[in-house]
Amino acid sequence: MGHLRAMAVPPGTEGDAASPRPARLGAGASVYGMELGIPLGGCRVLIADDSAFNRKTLTRFLQWAGITQVAFASSAEEVMERLESFAPDLLLLDAAMPRMDGIGVCRSLRGDPRWRDLPILMQSALHSDQMRTVCFSAGATDLIAKPINPGECIARVRYHLERRSMVQELRAFHERVERDLRQARAMQLALVPEPAELAALAERNGLTVDPVFRASDEIGGDFWTAFEFDGTCVGVFAADLSGHGIAAAINAFRLHTLLTRTPPEEVRDPARLLRQLNLRLCEILPLGQFATAFYGVIDRADDTLLYAAAASPSPLLANGDGFQPLDASGPLLGAFPDSAYTNRRVPLRRGDGLFLYSDGLSEARNAEGAMLGEDGLLRLAERAVADAPDRPLPALMTRHAAAHGERLHDDVTALWITRR
Repeated sequence: MGHLRAMAVPPGTEGDAASPRPARLGAGASVYGMELGIPLGGCRVLIADDSAFNRKTLTRFLQWAGITQVAFASSAEEVMERLESFAPDLLLLDAAMPRMDGIGVCRSLRGDPRWRDLPILMQSALHSDQMRTVCFSAGATDLIAKPINPGECIARVRYHLERRSMVQELRAFHERVERDLRQARAMQLALVPEPAELAALAERNGLTVDPVFRASDEIGGDFWTAFEFDGTCVGVFAADLSGHGIAAAINAFRLHTLLTRTPPEEVRDPARLLRQLNLRLCEILPLGQFATAFYGVIDRADDTLLYAAAASPSPLLANGDGFQPLDASGPLLGAFPDSAYTNRRVPLRRGDGLFLYSDGLSEARNAEGAMLGEDGLLRLAERAVADAPDRPLPALMTRHAAAHGERLHDDVTALWITRR
């Protein structure tokens, strides 16, 4: 159905000397007194209208706006074909085409994920509120009334093309950030010992080590590691850098690098190691960023655990008397250069267990918003041991997920170490 009589013919469309001069490509051009912004010469517009006159007129308007890549369709079938072959950035759609009208075409396109974000500027000779409601309900991005005013047409087309360009830039930026986060998350996961390497270390030292390390959706700053020295000693280090995101991950990489470069003589003394790490972190961490940490040395020769802590969650020591929370108080790493740390020694005999965890586990909240807390985690550990005394950590994590969900809002580190 044509709209020859409904389309306002602008001055100059048929060679009138009063027509505005076509916009020059580039910023700073103007038409009808409008300053044209970003160049639109690279944009593609599909005009869907069964009237040849209307198509010609709209093409002239688009040319004034600096848009030269224009394709045409005169039926719903041609619209679908041109969308595939022309890949437009905007569709100027007549609401009253033959057979399937523009409303039906618009509704069909919005049902297809490929065209869900395509700006559809619908044109209609009906100005009623009901018609506008029908168009927007069908998925039209905007509506322009016939007879079409060239200035309004150009302004709306430019607005939607510029908005589409910004959305595409934001989407590309978001995808790039997501890609970078995935890579950073993979690097963070690579900081912890490989399963085969950890199993071999545990076997050589008469230990059973059950680890869980999960990075949150937004990458965080957890990491842990274990290493052996002096023939009878195994060092276990776990840290949580403040904050979330790339900054926390980078700080975790920094701390891991410092740890791997630590001379062997410094790893025998937990308090000395934390003191040295604190001094180095104070030099490199930005103000307000810090880390909590636990470092323990399991010595098979004297059946003890020698440890020092920097404000980490309290580890749980499991023995024949039940669970004993260990004192993990101490100054934060990276906050104050003159901080001092304290060594503490507790028995760790065959059959005893040590449960280390990060606050991502103890500070999880249930559906009602209640935090688990360290006391709640202790009760979970007791039930996990009752459920699976030989391997309690999987049982604990199952109970934790049942109460607090699988989705993580913080990194989770959990280590259950048992002396065999």
